[in-house]
Amino acid sequence: MNNRQLADGLKRILNLRWLPVAMRLMRPGEEVPRGVYEPEGRIRHCQSIALARRGNSMYLPPRRHACPDGAAILGLVPMSPKLRSGELYLLFKKLPNLECAQKMIASRPEFPAGSYAASVVAPLEEAEYQPDVVIFTLWPEQAMWLCAASTYATGERQEFQTSGYNSTCADLTVKVMTSQKMNISFGCYGARASSDVEDFEVYVSVPYGNLISLAGALEKLAVKSIPEARRRIYMPPVLDKVAISGEKEALAVDIVIDAERCSGCGLCAAFCPEALLYVRDDKGKKTVEVKNASDCCVCYTCAGQCPNKAIQLRVLSKRPREESRDE
Repeated sequence: MNNRQLADGLKRILNLRWLPVAMRLMRPGEEVPRGVYEPEGRIRHCQSIALARRGNSMYLPPRRHACPDGAAILGLVPMSPKLRSGELYLLFKKLPNLECAQKMIASRPEFPAGSYAASVVAPLEEAEYQPDVVIFTLWPEQAMWLCAASTYATGERQEFQTSGYNSTCADLTVKVMTSQKMNISFGCYGARASSDVEDFEVYVSVPYGNLISLAGALEKLAVKSIPEARRRIYMPPVLDKVAISGEKEALAVDIVIDAERCSGCGLCAAFCPEALLYVRDDKGKKTVEVKNASDCCVCYTCAGQCPNKAIQLRVLSKRPREESRDE
């Protein structure tokens, strides 16, 4: 699967607004890939990601990096003593004292100066090189499905390391390259002040080597899980009178099965977390019956999973228990 095919599948399944960005740090002596250009002015690393998601392909040697902090974190240039000291964080009032600033700097992932000669960014679909990481600008729901795809492929839960400082350079590039694990960032002061990332958007960075397995997992999730969640299949049809002040009413649940629509497929019984539904075989005709409907948790899983829309839940209010005893 090539980069364009990967990008096409990711855009289709996740319904992406922005193009996934292929980011590579060029090793010293490495040839500049085809299809990228060197911009005339200086830009920040975070700005280059924002431009690439819009379709631009760029080659950025140190002379084109506008943020000395980010360029140093990426291993393109040495970190200046003033930046290393942490005093600028106090001047910007981004941290309370020098001790806190130096602790943050010491724990921040970064490459040694001279490790790399340039950064290259391009839309994944147009990248004629192998990126180190692929950076997504996502809505939270889309980020959730990337996490789900990672778990689908590995069985592991995600552990992210991030902060509101040095987001695209440290959290999305260095951290992901060194750990070879997906990471998330909510942006930072510089990224949000100098690019067009929206308030409701987050970044997710994925090691390029993991992208094919993630894409394959997303294809599997797109068969059932993703479209069902996006259709809100477990949303009760009416959400009124959720809470009534004063009286505490007892509730009765009636699970109604339309016999004409029910095919007896058994999906409702299989999915019911309380095991309240079962399939009865009466001379070759399968029907679904209910036992102990009063134990229903009203999760709506049976109604959502029924392919024939044969199940309805009726949640009925009774008189308050205290009153009924008095009467």
